[in-house]
Amino acid sequence: MDITLLAKSFSHPDSSYSVNFIVADGMLRINCSCPAGSFGQLCKHKTSFIEGDDKMLYDISQKEILADIVSTIQASAIYDELSKISKRKIEIEKIQRKLKKELKDMKSDLALKLKTGIKL
Repeated sequence: MDITLLAKSFSHPDSSYSVNFIVADGMLRINCSCPAGSFGQLCKHKTSFIEGDDKMLYDISQKEILADIVSTIQASAIYDELSKISKRKIEIEKIQRKLKKELKDMKSDLALKLKTGIKL
């Protein structure tokens, strides 16, 4: 299987990116022509199409092709990997919020000390 879908470019609405799905010898490869995808990163276009999100389609007539791709790869380990990433992202964001609050509190504490006086 070698199928190419066109994905929306939000920075250039009149342009699209090519997301290529290649299945050969029991292996799946997905490439995207967007800047992140060109560097081999997990871009939003790959992720959206793996999840079956047709809102990312540049050409809505490819909706049925996307559904076929999703049904083909549904049994693969991709969904487990995406789930792990999603769960870890939530954990990291929670830690980030906590650290940002801690930093804000430290700055507020120093600002108060500078306002009221700090011992030399």
